[in-house]
Parts: sequence; C-alpha cells; structure tokens
Amino acid sequence: MQNTLYKQIVGSLMYLIGTRPNIMYSMSLISRFMENPTDMLLLAAKRIFRYLQRTKDFGLFYKKREISFLFGFIDSDFAGDIDDRKSTLGYVFMMGTGAVSWSSKKQSIVTLSTTEAEFVAATACAYQAIWLRKILEELKFKRMGATTIFYDNNSTIRL
Repeated sequence: MQNTLYKQIVGSLMYLIGTRPNIMYSMSLISRFMENPTDMLLLAAKRIFRYLQRTKDFGLFYKKREISFLFGFIDSDFAGDIDDRKSTLGYVFMMGTGAVSWSSKKQSIVTLSTTEAEFVAATACAYQAIWLRKILEELKFKRMGATTIFYDNNSTIRL
C-alpha cells in the first residue's frame, strides 16, 4: 500500500476533527501508523468515512447566549495500553451548549493506581482550565466564577 495515499486519507480525516470530535479516538489510533500502514488500517480509515457519511447531520451546535459558564468533564482509564501499561486521559470543556476544548491522549508516565491516574488527568485538565480562562479574559469575556470540573473518582476528589 502507498504511504502517500494513506497520509492523504488520514490528513483529510484530521481536518474534520474540529467539527466532529467523536472521531478523535479512532483517528488517534490510525494516525500512529503513518509510516508503515497496512491494508487493515486502510479499511479502518474507510470505515470512518462510512461512519461520517451515515452521520453527516451530527456536529457541534453553538448557541449565542448572554451568560456562558466554563465547565469541564474528565475521565481516565488505569493502565489501558497493554503494551506499555500507560493510562489514557480525556477531557472536554464546554461553554453553554458547545464544546470549546477537548483532548484524549496517553499519559506520559506509568501510574501505580486508579487514583494516581485520575489525579494526573485532573492536573492536566486544571492546566487547560487555567489556560482557557486566560484566553477568555483576553477576549473580554465577562468575569465568571470558579471553573467546575466534573470527574468520578472519589479517592481523587478526597486527595
């Protein structure tokens, strides 16, 4: 299989992530093999195209509102990658009804517990919240209260 064709396909799909974040995880998986793609990876990319064709009416919707609060959701798995036992973190920040920032990535360290994996993810999310608040301040958004971050690990909340 040609590397160039595969790179063009993945590049085209990457362009869509801005409006279709629901394909981000599958894109992160197939984009890991840009230098040595296989026929199975090409079939996976085609499957993403078929999914997009069936769901072309899906997308993000942003409403104009007087007051929008910034809030985030975060989650992490513990040692989800079976090769290197690293955890994956994911978060999304929303203002009103629309997502304004999101990420899903493998953590850079190996954690020893679920609590530690969730704490690392919460720290990354807090960094992003601080950065977003500074950007909103520069854009002259009205002063808002504290940024609420929702996550589901009681041990991490207590820590």
